[in-house]
Amino acid sequence: MNMFLRVVAGISSWMYSLAGTILVLMMLLTAVDVILRLFGRPITGTYELISLAGAVVVALSVPQTTRNKANVAIDFLVTDCSKGVRNGLFVFTKILGMILFMLIAWYLFEKATVFYKDGFVTSTLQFPFYPVTYTLALCCFIESAVLLAEIYRNVIIEAEP
Repeated sequence: MNMFLRVVAGISSWMYSLAGTILVLMMLLTAVDVILRLFGRPITGTYELISLAGAVVVALSVPQTTRNKANVAIDFLVTDCSKGVRNGLFVFTKILGMILFMLIAWYLFEKATVFYKDGFVTSTLQFPFYPVTYTLALCCFIESAVLLAEIYRNVIIEAEP
């Protein structure tokens, strides 16, 4: 199972780095577009590219954000509970999260398939929607794996003597 933890950590770390790279490219594209607008030569489709890239950046960042525990946590409800109750609630919420992200991944995969079959594209650049939608589905699947790894790491490994 430690191999699973390493693989999940490696994938989520790589996705996080890719998200940062895409974010830098988004900033550069926006800056160049603003400068070129001063000369009456805006980059066609910048809004579309930034919109699609923004969705990808957020999706790619979620698994590593979960691993880093950088998301919002409301723990004042369980601070006075026993360790067993806290662990139980931890596992329960992580399983709910896994189910949610698996459902979202399944829905996005189905939606991407429809986009592919029907040829949905952006209005200006005619860029297809399905690669972005498949990417979002994959990110949700990876998030589910990260949540499973969190259960294993925090409950099973920490419980070992």
